[in-house]
Amino acid sequence: MRLFKAVVREIPENLKSLFFMTVLAAVATMSLVALVSTAAKEGGGGQVSGRLMLMFAITVILFHVTHIYTLVTASRDTERLIHKLRVGLFNLIRRTDLVTIEKIGHSDLQGALTQDTQILAEVLPMLVIGFQQAVMLLFLAAYLAWLSPFACILAFSLAGLTVAIRFSRVKGLRTLMQSADRAEKRVFDGLAELLHGFKEIRMSNPRADDLTGALADASHESRITSSLLKAQWGRNYAVIEAMLFSLVGLMVFVVPLFVAGFHQVVLPATIAVLFISGPVSTVSFVTPLVTKAELALENIEKIKNKLTAAAKTASSEETGSLEKSPLTIALKRAELSFRDENGMPLFKVGPLTAEFHAGQITMITGGNGSGKSTLLRMLTGLIPLDSGSLIADGVELQTEQMQDYRNRFSAIFSDFHLSQRLTSIDEPNPEIISIMLERFGMQDKVTLTGGSFSTIDLSAGQRKRLAFIVAELEDNPIIVLDEWAADQDPYFRRIFYEELLPDLKARGKIIICVTHDDRWFHLSDKMYRMNEGQIEEPRTII
Repeated sequence: MRLFKAVVREIPENLKSLFFMTVLAAVATMSLVALVSTAAKEGGGGQVSGRLMLMFAITVILFHVTHIYTLVTASRDTERLIHKLRVGLFNLIRRTDLVTIEKIGHSDLQGALTQDTQILAEVLPMLVIGFQQAVMLLFLAAYLAWLSPFACILAFSLAGLTVAIRFSRVKGLRTLMQSADRAEKRVFDGLAELLHGFKEIRMSNPRADDLTGALADASHESRITSSLLKAQWGRNYAVIEAMLFSLVGLMVFVVPLFVAGFHQVVLPATIAVLFISGPVSTVSFVTPLVTKAELALENIEKIKNKLTAAAKTASSEETGSLEKSPLTIALKRAELSFRDENGMPLFKVGPLTAEFHAGQITMITGGNGSGKSTLLRMLTGLIPLDSGSLIADGVELQTEQMQDYRNRFSAIFSDFHLSQRLTSIDEPNPEIISIMLERFGMQDKVTLTGGSFSTIDLSAGQRKRLAFIVAELEDNPIIVLDEWAADQDPYFRRIFYEELLPDLKARGKIIICVTHDDRWFHLSDKMYRMNEGQIEEPRTII
């Protein structure tokens, strides 16, 4: 079983103590049955035993302590398991190439890290309780067998049939459960599109009608599948309850017909069966949760395996380093193909040959979809090349040097993410940040508090200015600016081209700037024009 293997592999420390306390709880339960039966007999004769009362109290305390220990330890270990799974996925994601992340998809990754781990967090403690109840059933079976072997066989045959029916019915619902999950995912994806694309949707009634209609269809499908699933759960529950009540009837009406002298033990046997009903109900309830947890863990492991396969190369990317920060970086006949799920090529970039030098401004231009952003991803080592080379100071980069090479970059991509925390700055200088904020006209909008910006809820242009401040604080020798000026007003666009870029150049940085602003093309030292995945006309500005 995948779930059991994961528990043994990830959190083995408390398994022995959990098992021991579970056995003690089962012994306490069996003792309670015996004490109640004995006290009931004595009570029928008008006697109340102080000794039995004390033993009962001690046994209840023992059961309480062992039960609490089991539940608390199981809950803590479950959260520890979830933490280890999440941290493992975090580390794999950070070491995985961009292509793999995009193929898996953000929604699937978020689902594994949130929804699936939450299912495990909810289900695993219940499974521990189910195991505890199963051990109790073994001890109660031994007690009932001591009273009457036939009664034990009959009672546990029906109890076993109850659990088997519940399990078989839920196993048959696996497809329906998966359909419900897929329908719910469609609703989640549609909602994300509604919120992220709200401006475009608000601008167009047809677009809004189409999206909300699709959301309604997805919600309807989710409602139908979830209703069917819950209705089946309800029917299963009713069947199980009826079968459990039948256990008492067996002891009172059926067993006396076949076992002579059973009337002498009918009271303790019936009490034992009453104690059995609770654990049987719990086990029959918990058993289907195994399927739910297995599905969640299966999904997590599928994604983990994909990430692991992609991260094998990445694990060796951190073993080496560059001798110094490069003064020249280049692509030499570099090629990359984008393919569909069947491996058919969709779009090819390259072969590309381009050089970028320290103390120079290199501009890259071209139409939408011409391959500019892909060139940047290839140059920064975010995407493995299909063929060709990535060069630093005239020497081809080796796999083990790739992470150190990437560490030399500060990059503001067109689809950049701005973190509110200054994650890459150990000790940010508040005075320098204050000066920069004032230079970019943001001193009244953003402050630095505790290593974090007070807000990033800003316009696109303001967020890019904040990202530029972060890049300046990082002070890496290579800077990539992808359409940075596109969202700026005329004043800051002029500041960018006529002040910021020349300042970076004067400090000897390798500057790579993707732009459409032909008004400032003359400021570049070198320019590459992209067209349909090719460099159309490289030229040097004199």
